[in-house]
Amino acid sequence: MTLAPTRLSERARLSLSVLLLFSALALFFFVLQSHQGAAQAERRVLEHALDITRLLARATAPALEEGDAEKGQRHLEMLAFVPGALFGLLMREEGTPLASWNPERVPKEALDASRQVHLLEQEAVVRLPLSLSGKRRGTLLVGFSLAGLRLERQQHRQHAFLLAALLLGMGVWVMLWLRAWMDRAGPAQPQPQPQPKDAGAREASLTSMREQLEEQKVLLASQGQALRSAQDQLVIADRRSTLGTLSAGVAHEINNPLAYITANIQFSLQEMQRLVKEHLPEASLPEDSEDWEEVFSALSEANDGCSRVQHIVLSLKAFSCGDDDKRTPTALAPVLTAAMNMAGNEIRHRARLVHDFQDVPPVDGNEVRLSQVFLNLLINASHAVEPGHLERNEIRVATRMGEDGRVRVSISDTGKGMTPEILSRLFTPFFTTKPVGKGTGLGLSVCQGIVNSLGGHIEVQSQPGQGSTFTVVLPVSASVLGEAPEAPASQPQVKRSRILVVDDELRVGSALRRALGREHDVLVVQGAREALCQLRQGPRFEVILCDVMMPGMNGMEFFSEVERTCPTQTEAVLFLTGGAFTEATHSFLEQHRARVLRKPIDMDVLREELRVRIEGRVPAPRMPVQGNASSKRACLVQAREASERSA
Repeated sequence: MTLAPTRLSERARLSLSVLLLFSALALFFFVLQSHQGAAQAERRVLEHALDITRLLARATAPALEEGDAEKGQRHLEMLAFVPGALFGLLMREEGTPLASWNPERVPKEALDASRQVHLLEQEAVVRLPLSLSGKRRGTLLVGFSLAGLRLERQQHRQHAFLLAALLLGMGVWVMLWLRAWMDRAGPAQPQPQPQPKDAGAREASLTSMREQLEEQKVLLASQGQALRSAQDQLVIADRRSTLGTLSAGVAHEINNPLAYITANIQFSLQEMQRLVKEHLPEASLPEDSEDWEEVFSALSEANDGCSRVQHIVLSLKAFSCGDDDKRTPTALAPVLTAAMNMAGNEIRHRARLVHDFQDVPPVDGNEVRLSQVFLNLLINASHAVEPGHLERNEIRVATRMGEDGRVRVSISDTGKGMTPEILSRLFTPFFTTKPVGKGTGLGLSVCQGIVNSLGGHIEVQSQPGQGSTFTVVLPVSASVLGEAPEAPASQPQVKRSRILVVDDELRVGSALRRALGREHDVLVVQGAREALCQLRQGPRFEVILCDVMMPGMNGMEFFSEVERTCPTQTEAVLFLTGGAFTEATHSFLEQHRARVLRKPIDMDVLREELRVRIEGRVPAPRMPVQGNASSKRACLVQAREASERSA
């Protein structure tokens, strides 16, 4: 007896085909996404390592050419603020090290390798030749950990597995739906003589199912594209965050030379005023006074340039390192001016940037977050106008008080405007009208979140072809409502005192000694340990000016040691800082906020702090000693007239 082979029913064959199709799609998607994710992660890590090393190479090349090991060491120590950095080695042309950071972590394979990027098991090593004036000077070797790359690869595999499982689950759902539909359509066994009408209905049903399957495929493809787009945006955000951290370190390094340049220029200006009063009446020729004015103007312009550099550094540090959510009474004019300066290079080739600042009270806000809002709106306004028509395009920034008692900051452009459809989706996350790769669609939604968190809102007015106006509405700070201006208090001469300056940058100490030497006895030391020896051996200091970031023993450790060994000197300590990078440093400075002076130091601010520490007086409102060139000439004329009257 011969058994006939068992044949699968049409329903079973169709269900099995659907399941196999979705299984194949899930497997293909898993393999493809895993491979692409791993490749993207590796490419991103290598690009990140190359970017960091190139920036560091630009900073260390002059130190290598000059043979300045101390400067090279300071630049390499900035790698401590870069996530994933393991070691750094600055080598001369003959291969001997000039400076190093964590040299014990340098593997032997990295020294022998000749490729620009060398991948080892645990780290990626970047080797860059350093050349100046067309001549090779040496090599920079930097190592980065691959732990983040392995973790990111694992996360990509997990995401791919979840999406593949979702595809497979959708296939099972479609198979069950087909079985249920076929059960409702009629018996599973074939009819002996199907009528043409039944065959047509079956064919129409199969066509409908195929169309539904195609729709599901399109839906899955669009979801995959959206996921890849979101991943790319997160990659860009991570890269900007890392580069921002290094930029903050560079800004911190700029603050030290900027501090002593500013202090020396301000000292020179004060000496000029004194010399004019003492010697100008004795000048026999009128040309002498013009020479004095010319030198005075040159120093004033140099001081104004230092102020601009200081604002750029502060803005760079604020935007790269961010800030917490603390709120203080914030004047809007300086915030808007800083944002306009940062966006100026983007705007000046497209439109005229004008401002109309009316007197408005401070708002209860956060300076860094408000700067982020205004900078984003200014850049959006510059992108809204067509380039090449500078004389017709205008971007206007205005402040005024609204009828509701709130401050209104409007940023208007003469660009192409927006349609009602775009306006309705303007603050939707990831919505952008810019081309792919030019915008993330997150700027305006982030701005709206910041303004809403401050108790305000953003208004938008726009019509196609008539430009746009974004108005930020903010409440007035409650702490300044009803305050009356205080009369300026006189500033009597502070008594002569002993001041100790602790800073690893010798020029900063020299500038402070030069600026304060006529009024006080100033002792400058170049390290915290030497300062502790002075405190233990010598007489008491009325004020101790201590840098926070120093090699060997930093300012926080110095303060703890003073509390332990010389508690009577604790109240005399003031901290000088160019910024905080670690959480511990940030918390320490917040805890001792009343003792902190920011670099570069304004001499008027420093003298008033000395007055408070030495004599315990309430600080008087500070009037600026340095202004623009025209005000300097006016002061010069007044000083000359006063001297002539006294003569």
